Amino acid sequence: MKNKLIISLFAVLLCTGAAFSQARIILPDSSQITGDPDSLDLLPHGTSHLDHLIHDHGAEADSLQKLARMTLWRLDARTGNRLPAESDTLLHNFQHSTLPDGYSTAMGFLGPLGSPAISKVFFDRGETETFLFNNAYSHYLKNPEKLNFVNTRVPYSRLGYHRAGPKQTREERLDARLTSNFGKSLNIGLDVDMINARGFYAEQSVKHNNFSLFGSYLSDRLEAHAMLHLGSITHFENGGITDERFITDPEAVGESFTSLDIPVRFSDTWNTLKQNHYFLSGRYNLGYRELPEDSLHKKPGAFVPVASIGFTTHLTQQHRRFLSYDTAYVNVEGIQMQQIDRFYSNRYYEGAVDDSIHFTSLKNSVSLSLREGFKEWVKFGLSAFLEYDLRNYAMRDTVGEGYVSHRESAVTLGGVLNKQQGEHLLFNLRADLGVLGANLGEFRAMGDVETGFDLAGKRTILTAEAYLKNLRPKYLQEHYYSKYFRWNHDLGDIRRVYVGGKLYIPFTHTTLSVGVENLQNHIYYGSDKIITQEGGNIQVLTARIDQKLRLGIFNWDNQVVYQTSSNQEVLPLPMLNLYSNIYLKAKIVNELTLQLGVDAHYHSSYYAPGYEPALLHFYNQRERKIGDYPIATAYANMHLKQTRFFLMFYNVGSKVLKENDSFSLPGYPVNPFVFKLGLSVNLHN
Repeated sequence: MKNKLIISLFAVLLCTGAAFSQARIILPDSSQITGDPDSLDLLPHGTSHLDHLIHDHGAEADSLQKLARMTLWRLDARTGNRLPAESDTLLHNFQHSTLPDGYSTAMGFLGPLGSPAISKVFFDRGETETFLFNNAYSHYLKNPEKLNFVNTRVPYSRLGYHRAGPKQTREERLDARLTSNFGKSLNIGLDVDMINARGFYAEQSVKHNNFSLFGSYLSDRLEAHAMLHLGSITHFENGGITDERFITDPEAVGESFTSLDIPVRFSDTWNTLKQNHYFLSGRYNLGYRELPEDSLHKKPGAFVPVASIGFTTHLTQQHRRFLSYDTAYVNVEGIQMQQIDRFYSNRYYEGAVDDSIHFTSLKNSVSLSLREGFKEWVKFGLSAFLEYDLRNYAMRDTVGEGYVSHRESAVTLGGVLNKQQGEHLLFNLRADLGVLGANLGEFRAMGDVETGFDLAGKRTILTAEAYLKNLRPKYLQEHYYSKYFRWNHDLGDIRRVYVGGKLYIPFTHTTLSVGVENLQNHIYYGSDKIITQEGGNIQVLTARIDQKLRLGIFNWDNQVVYQTSSNQEVLPLPMLNLYSNIYLKAKIVNELTLQLGVDAHYHSSYYAPGYEPALLHFYNQRERKIGDYPIATAYANMHLKQTRFFLMFYNVGSKVLKENDSFSLPGYPVNPFVFKLGLSVNLHN
């Protein structure tokens, strides 16, 4: 009944959506990186101009960035091209930044902010990383291609802080940025991102420490970017709760308890992940100066870049360790074993768990670029690059006391053809090919094409996207050694073919998107938690509607994602995923804006993936269905001059609904009802 009610509600919404609202969509200032023709020379993979118009659950692109008089961009680490970046100072739905739920329409996570997480919407998942353990923390990890470089007229600083829960379960996050220009060309900045979450269930605390020093130098001829990042994650693993009745039927337990009293599988067990980045990029521009309009004017004309020669070097050092002091010996069916050993069928070495893997990658690339628009007849930009990647692995030997080492290299040749100026037709085509080493034969061809037309006096945007990928398996997918898991596989190439499109209708505030992908030789973790490969084809179909309703101060933002998998045992996906946000938004006084509302996430029931701490990865399971339960949040989000702040009551449904099946993943309940607050202050000196 509950399921039918929710579905009916959204059906009514979609049928009436076109009848409301005339709010404007505003292009973020961050898309206008500079005034030169290269300011929009290349869009990120999977990003179009449409994505810069619509983001953050369909909200308008309101931002404090324009008040700071600064521009933002990201960097393509292979070509050195500057890419348009979105601001991190959004006013609308500011509270989403404190929730794991905010990264996708439907998320699976362990509970605390900063813990391993996976999107339940297939097309929101990224490509598997070379160092597999990064995938679980992909939403929180930093790297040069995620960094927003800055050019600002005045020194800029941002300090954000949020907290939740009492002392025993407190969750805190400190997020800060300090940056300043030294002259027109040189910018230096520091980013700090720290998470300290004790967890609402036993043995669940998470700690993140991230420090990034960055800088850029931009002149007519020379462009340089640098980043030094030091990061670490410590995550205590509880293995999930052992008795779901504490959540689903607390009266059956027959005693008073708190969330910290619920029994869990592990104690004194944790994962650590360390990640350091050392990055440097340089580009020299070839071009000419325009003649001044006034011949008597002695000042030289503007510099017009024609072509560029660039290089990048990127050293990555990463270390993952799985360690347990849950070492008390117990007798299980006449066999002596440590407490944690009870949950695993295989042990490849004796003694306490202490698995570790070291990984280093040194990438060097050179590139050549031809700029779009330096002459009226030059209607596109063209970039080519050559990259050499040297990788080293070292992991504990399950037989001896030393380490198993492996070295490999990969040479990649690629290019970009793009047109990002104009109104009628824009495109961005990218391709790369592995020509030597570990990625020999690996191939990617990706592209998006965008056009627009007037409908009811407003600009309607249509985007088509496609990619073809032939991917080599990662070394750690084929070879892995640890106390509980060990394998050596010879896996085939993964082949992925995708075609999709997106339509944005501004006068109804509607975005329609559809995509279909065929996967061959899909690699996954089976129910035995061992990596395996599906030799056949799997088709994934996704259709999505983003609908915003506006009537005065009343607002209703919605997302509906429908997806199917042709093989639910190999690639399980929830069929229906919903997000709804009902709120009032108005100026209380001249300087104070208030957003007051309730939002909720919901997805249909399905066999959600399980989480294995010893692998730091998610695996397929067919024992427990998750879903068919809304997670609702009541909030107040405010903006006063340069300050953003919010108040939030998370998981209010647990106080209203009699039935409680609020699990995010098998064994991992959603955090209980909790009060959160946070603020972010921006200073422009």
